[in-house]
Amino acid sequence: MSHPPNKTQQDNPPISQTLRQLEEHHALILRAAGEGIFGLDLEGRHTFVNPAASKMLGYEPEELIGHPSHSLWHHTKSDGSAYPKEDCPIYGAYKDGQVHTGDSDVFWRKDGTSFPAEYTSTPIRDHEGGLVGAVVVFQDITYRRQCEQAIKQFRRTNDMILQAAGEGIFGLDLEGCHTFVNPAANALLGYEPGELLGKPSHLTWHHTKSDGSPYPAETCPIYKAYKDGLVHQGNEEVFWKKDGTSFPAQYTSTPIWDDQGMLAGAVVTFQDITEKKRMAAQLLEEAKLAEVTRVLGDIGHDIKNMLMPVLSGADLLKDELEEQFPQLLEIHAKGAEMSYANCQDLLKMIETNAKRIQDRVREIADAVKGVTSPPHFVPCQIHDIVAGVYETLRTYAKEKGIALNTANLEALPLVEGDERRLFNALYNLVNNAIPEIPRGGSVTIRGDKGTNPDMIELAVVDTGRGMPPEVRDRLFTPQAISTKKTGTGLGTKIVKDAIDLHHGQIRVESEEGKGSTFHIRLPILQQASSQPKAQVHSQHKEVTS
Repeated sequence: MSHPPNKTQQDNPPISQTLRQLEEHHALILRAAGEGIFGLDLEGRHTFVNPAASKMLGYEPEELIGHPSHSLWHHTKSDGSAYPKEDCPIYGAYKDGQVHTGDSDVFWRKDGTSFPAEYTSTPIRDHEGGLVGAVVVFQDITYRRQCEQAIKQFRRTNDMILQAAGEGIFGLDLEGCHTFVNPAANALLGYEPGELLGKPSHLTWHHTKSDGSPYPAETCPIYKAYKDGLVHQGNEEVFWKKDGTSFPAQYTSTPIWDDQGMLAGAVVTFQDITEKKRMAAQLLEEAKLAEVTRVLGDIGHDIKNMLMPVLSGADLLKDELEEQFPQLLEIHAKGAEMSYANCQDLLKMIETNAKRIQDRVREIADAVKGVTSPPHFVPCQIHDIVAGVYETLRTYAKEKGIALNTANLEALPLVEGDERRLFNALYNLVNNAIPEIPRGGSVTIRGDKGTNPDMIELAVVDTGRGMPPEVRDRLFTPQAISTKKTGTGLGTKIVKDAIDLHHGQIRVESEEGKGSTFHIRLPILQQASSQPKAQVHSQHKEVTS
């Protein structure tokens, strides 16, 4: 007698049917997978090939089933050399029972072409644990390799740019240590390649300010970039080289952000702006000089116009004296004669100095037009030049109670020189000394043939207050300063330029409270080849006063 099936048997399908459904489901999964999937036996023959695998290799599934895998699509390496199966990791999976992965091999298609593949070869074991084969899962990574190559090329290009850049470039981490240093940065700071990597940036080349005071890292704008996330720039600081010297730098410190938007460090670009600052200072000086030249031109023009009535008035006064004094001499012979002599001296001084002023104004006009007159060397008697200087300054010295003396000038030989420029040099030395000498003092110009027969020596000695060391030591340099309220410092420049023009030398000895002595050495003869030529900075060859 048969028994009806119980409820469980009615609700559940047979086990064989369930297994068949599972197998079909798994097969659908394997066929739908985008990766290529092989099943291999212990001889490496294909037992299963999914559609993705056959498509990537250019075979039909039946062309692979039962055929050896290695000799079909893994027989040759990417460099074209043979690939023994004993060395193949995929082959090893069903020999040593280990999982093998790789992404540096190529798989070969039916048409003889190949593609880079990433694979995993996993051993298959039966229910007793014995090896029965392997399953290989792989994918074509051509696109990935292309992307990697593009990224590699991009990085190589970036690296070439960074290496070739003329500006110094640093990469810094959040501790301020160097993660990258390009060649320009090493060269600018005097370090060897690799020497800065890992070292703290601020302590290495930004530790001290330009005035010599310490530079705390917390106040450093470069340091701030990887703390506050802002771009910081500057051009008023100095970077310090390995040898302890420094240079003014212009820099930009830019924060670096990672993929999550978090601060990861900073990149610093910089350059040595020593030359740029020098050129800026030079341009500023040239602009100042241009303005001074313009003003001098205006002043010179006005002085020239104002001198004309002075000279005309002097001529009229001279005529008047010539006409009136003979009558006065008859009435008051003694007093009139002395007055007449004094007037003649004063008129001579006015006329002489007015003409000298005219000559100097003419030089200003020439300089404004771009022409510097060459020196006019002729045989000169130093005694006569000094006499002219003293004649010009005699009244001024007399008012101040200062004696003007000479010594041994008559014994000096004739000297080839530019009388006007030598006059200006000696005039400035004596004129500068007079107001610094207490009443009853003196200025003495002393001559000496010296030890060199080709040279003469002069000493301008005063009994004045002397100069402090800081003034004395800078006297004939571009940094010369004047201690007078209305002084410009130009007097010493005129003196130095005149002596240099004669290929001579000048030095000063001075001590506060003991006066000053200027020592001048001049060659007796000027070499024709060494005479400076006129400097013309204008296209106008004809110069008018």
